[in-house]
Amino acid sequence: MSAITSAALLAAAIAVAGCGAQDGAAAMSPALGGSPAAQAELHRVLARFENGARAERIALEPELLAFRDRYAGDDLARVAAAHLAWIALERGDLRRAEALAAEVEAGGPGPTADLARVLRGAALRRAGKPRPAFGVLRPLVSKMIDAYVRSLLNEEVTAAAMEAGAWTQAVELMSVWLREADDDDRAAVRAQIGALLRKVPIAHLVSAMRAGQAAGEVVDPQVDLRSLVAERLAIVARERRDVALAKELLDRAGALLGSQGDAISELAAGAGTARVEPPTVGLLLSTRTSESRRRGVEMAAGVAHGLGLLRPGSDARLVSRDDGGEGSVDEALSSLTAEGAAVLIAGSDRDQATAAARFARANAIPVLLVHPPEPAALDGAFVFVVGEEPARGIEVLVAALAERGAKPVALVGGEAGARKDAAASPPGAAAGGAPTAALAERGIALALPCDGTFDPRALRPPAIRGVILAGDGPCAEQALRAAPRTVTIALGFEAAVPPPPGSLVATAGLFPFVAAPAGAQPPPHAGDPGAPAGPPAALGVWLATHPSPPSFWAALGRDAGVLAWAGVQRLPKTGTEDPAEVKARRLAATTAVSHATAELWTTTATGFGGKRVLPRGVAYREIEKAR
Repeated sequence: MSAITSAALLAAAIAVAGCGAQDGAAAMSPALGGSPAAQAELHRVLARFENGARAERIALEPELLAFRDRYAGDDLARVAAAHLAWIALERGDLRRAEALAAEVEAGGPGPTADLARVLRGAALRRAGKPRPAFGVLRPLVSKMIDAYVRSLLNEEVTAAAMEAGAWTQAVELMSVWLREADDDDRAAVRAQIGALLRKVPIAHLVSAMRAGQAAGEVVDPQVDLRSLVAERLAIVARERRDVALAKELLDRAGALLGSQGDAISELAAGAGTARVEPPTVGLLLSTRTSESRRRGVEMAAGVAHGLGLLRPGSDARLVSRDDGGEGSVDEALSSLTAEGAAVLIAGSDRDQATAAARFARANAIPVLLVHPPEPAALDGAFVFVVGEEPARGIEVLVAALAERGAKPVALVGGEAGARKDAAASPPGAAAGGAPTAALAERGIALALPCDGTFDPRALRPPAIRGVILAGDGPCAEQALRAAPRTVTIALGFEAAVPPPPGSLVATAGLFPFVAAPAGAQPPPHAGDPGAPAGPPAALGVWLATHPSPPSFWAALGRDAGVLAWAGVQRLPKTGTEDPAEVKARRLAATTAVSHATAELWTTTATGFGGKRVLPRGVAYREIEKAR
């Protein structure tokens, strides 16, 4: 604190609140001070407190305690108590700080109560309770008169937002903190904020940059958070060689780049520059829907495992982008190639896979698709399909249920396209759940989406004899709770729930991985011949770093990672931007991927075998009922 702070706080404590409340706020109660001698005594103590270092403040505790005891019935005692709470906070005695602050707050509104509230919020935050702390502190932002209390508030509320993962609010609060900092403190505050920005996810910083562009002309960069955001994003763009980000930085924040401007301009100018860096694989994810985000997280975990990134000494390098926001698939893939990827992995859904296949052909670079593209996009030597049509698993389960007399069937969740394809019905016929002639012919009476709260009554029609769970884990759990006990349950690839006794489970190669399922039957003749019934030894490596067996998308990602690694591991160990050499290395990677052999998790095949679509038999197994 400064001496001005002490005078302001003390004056507020002894002033008579002669004015009524404004804007609906409660009026302050009169806060009458004691004798002039008491006022002068507290003023001297607070001046030393405000100008002292941590140890000097703590040393003032006996004097503040004595003052509070002598003037226990006076509002000046509340000022002393608030500073005792501050000392407790400095000591790390958070319970005492919180209790003292709450006691001061209970004395009525005013500057002293506001200070106590800041200290209580700080104590909560430092005690590991960022969300309650944020709730206490956020309403006080930009409402504190005292400069030092305002500085403490801004630091603590920003830290609380960061720790609570409220990234958007945290960035907004950093802007307030920087703008309201004293001139003498601004350099230190900028350094603190710069360190915090390194912890904010890049997507939120990009959003902040886009929002900042609409905020108007550039003010003094020293008080404008946009300069720090642009600096952080420039560093990220250069580290990742992210051409798309560099171009956006120039367009939206060029005036804020300062010394980074030339480097970002050079990077952006290289948007069409092809390069290969050893041994680099590019991964394209999607943030467009909740389903694609979930699949992307699972897929990324599998790719990292397949590349061996979690093993010590791994030579693999993985770079990733997403197709969300304002970017496109082509821009994201171009950014990956500019960063040196010689093999790309993409395809969270059919649309992305189709666009990635077009990019592969146009740029002569191998792309492994985790979801099949549109059939017409399969042409070309550089397009490899690792994934499987979701409808195949559904078709196998429909047939298996029919063999057991469990028809008609309800199909719950999964891609709308898969529901349509499995039913061989016209587009949109299955979307609303009403049976059609084509659905009825296949024995499917209901095709229900699962993108919201599931209606338990949806599976109660007496004619239903089988239920196929084609959605994700939460969808499957809802359907299982709603399904009558008399129906036979069949689990699709994405239904990551324990299979109930007597249920059918779709299989592909070694998937799904269940821990020695009681009564698990080997796949019938319609499936992959010779597929082992138990999980491979390699699964132990996965379980050493993951809490549960891999999902279908993680297993597909792992297989894509293994095959991609075969494509890049033998390329030259030096990078190149020479167009002829880049072309030659991409061709070499394509040939290596096409002929690679390895133990895969989602098929009994060991690779593409010189073709472009990974062979895969889809079957099922039955979980035996308890005896």
